[in-house]
Amino acid sequence: MIDRRNLMTGLSVTGAMIASGLPAMAKGAKAGGKLDVTSAEGRLRAFIMMRGALDEGLITSWVSARYYGVVEDRMDPLFAVVSAVWSRFRQVADGYEAVSFELAWFTDPVTGKALDTWDNPYIGKSCKVPTGGMQPSKIRFGKDLSFHIAREIPGLQMEHDVLPFDVRGDDVWVTERSRTAMTFPGAPRAFRYSESNTFHAKRHDLIRPGATRVTSEVSFTNVCSWRPWMEMGDRPGHLTATGIGRQNATPNSLPPAFVEATMARRPEILKNPGAILQPLWDAKR
Repeated sequence: MIDRRNLMTGLSVTGAMIASGLPAMAKGAKAGGKLDVTSAEGRLRAFIMMRGALDEGLITSWVSARYYGVVEDRMDPLFAVVSAVWSRFRQVADGYEAVSFELAWFTDPVTGKALDTWDNPYIGKSCKVPTGGMQPSKIRFGKDLSFHIAREIPGLQMEHDVLPFDVRGDDVWVTERSRTAMTFPGAPRAFRYSESNTFHAKRHDLIRPGATRVTSEVSFTNVCSWRPWMEMGDRPGHLTATGIGRQNATPNSLPPAFVEATMARRPEILKNPGAILQPLWDAKR
């Protein structure tokens, strides 16, 4: 589904993902500066630093969550998911443009192993589990924090907003939420996916002289239709997931289950994640 967190050049997962020599295309905070989260310019700056970066270097982010089935008022634990996103941001005339790529694995909640099949308790059938994530895509945040997709997607409806910042002492929170509905040809109804991500960073990091990005801890929640691979048909109910994550993460903080599955199945991504984004990054706007 659409851009979701723009979580995560070509550096090894064992190396330093954010090198000290990354280009600073936008100026960092000035010495003695105050945190501004009320003006349009200040909100945009703080949000991009917490979610992406003011510079153009590679960003690594991840999420680890548990999925539940919801039928009437009952929540049933089902499976887990681990994902990583690699992205790059750059300033444009009307805001910030970003390219990103996401890779996700649905996993066994006990062993952490990536699933090839999953025994669906609702239908008593073993279902084939696909690789999750999102192919390289380009988005833009306007100066008012409005969200824009580079290319129109037929059948997609989307609402997106960034809530007011919450600043208490040295703690800064901001929540981004989205609601989407995608209509596929021949499908009886739209696939709906709604998501909320709350980013938490430190005020002193946001106003640090020269800073162009900060590490944010993430609280993640979603609600979505049954995923097609679950083969639920018209059965009533939906999925919800809750989890944690990190924006501007270091490689050694990636979930072990994600690293294990990716090393076994897509090792080239960990060896050079920046290469996946490069063609889209270089493409004409």
